[in-house]
Amino acid sequence: MKNNQKIVLKLNREIFSSTRKPLIEGLNFSIEADRYNSGVEALRLKIGEGEVVWLPFLAGEVWDWSVRGVSQKFDGFVPEPAYGLDFLRNYGAFLIHCGLLSMGNPTAEDSHPQHGELPTSIPKSAWVEIDNDNEEFPVALCCSFKLYIPFEAAYTFTPKIFINKSGTNMVVKAQIENNFFAPLNYQYLAHINFHYPQMGRLNYMVKPFDSDSVEFLEKVIPGVDKDPSRLLPLSKKMIYDPEEVAIFDHANKAKSTFGDGRYALTTMESGKEALYWVVSDTKVLDHTVTWITQTPDRSACGFALPATGGPTGLANETRKGTIKQLAGKESVTLWYAFGASTPEAYLKEVTKALTQSE
Repeated sequence: MKNNQKIVLKLNREIFSSTRKPLIEGLNFSIEADRYNSGVEALRLKIGEGEVVWLPFLAGEVWDWSVRGVSQKFDGFVPEPAYGLDFLRNYGAFLIHCGLLSMGNPTAEDSHPQHGELPTSIPKSAWVEIDNDNEEFPVALCCSFKLYIPFEAAYTFTPKIFINKSGTNMVVKAQIENNFFAPLNYQYLAHINFHYPQMGRLNYMVKPFDSDSVEFLEKVIPGVDKDPSRLLPLSKKMIYDPEEVAIFDHANKAKSTFGDGRYALTTMESGKEALYWVVSDTKVLDHTVTWITQTPDRSACGFALPATGGPTGLANETRKGTIKQLAGKESVTLWYAFGASTPEAYLKEVTKALTQSE
């Protein structure tokens, strides 16, 4: 490929088959088309030390992400994606877009599906952008959803996942466009499902960090609601059954202490060689949700899920006032990033990711 040009690779289902097919190769990356036995199309991007498995026609999910040959996602969940299943029966992706008309677990007051319509939606189009002028994030995985329900809502949702040249971190820019003149009420949560480490520690860069600033929906850790610091240590000896769920409200209670406070940063220490991080723009994603589960059958550490509100269902979040609204014909961009770095390099990687926030 020549330098100083942007290449757009439009995708269609016909190019995917059960035999891997090379699509394009660059100086530091290669892209192949593949198809699971279930029929779900998979695009495989090898870049730097990483490999990303992306589902361009099933909810735009990052199904898997490996660094130096080791998968970074949770264990004990659905091993292969499939079409036509609800959220839980297809629950196996590393990154799941949740929303937009609703999000979270429905209560008896709600009629929406678990985590909204996006996890089971099929994008209208999908493509790969290759930008040789972007030295840090040269490849973006892109798709676009369109929803039209008369009398209710019409939107276009376009998430773009920018992959760092090292393959060790990603930036997500997700645009929501209201296609009606009437206002659009929306919710969003990025379900980022990291593995649970043998030993580790979480660090939420917020203040205050006390029982008044953290809301716990589940309390499987004894006394965690009175002493939130009990959430922070991680050990394979601990059991979270069914799960530990916490909510940080950056707009009102748990103010970010990172930088100028606009961005929320959370880290997960995991030994001497690995530090995982999630950073999000709190202008819209003004909540962070923690989701941890661990039993002999499964383990996951969704230590920082960027969100517009809590996952308590549409009716509850409406009462809490967390539902976001977009005026007629207006749009908004949600921004977050995540990575796997060394403890010495992670702040440098976070800073590079922030340069992609505009």
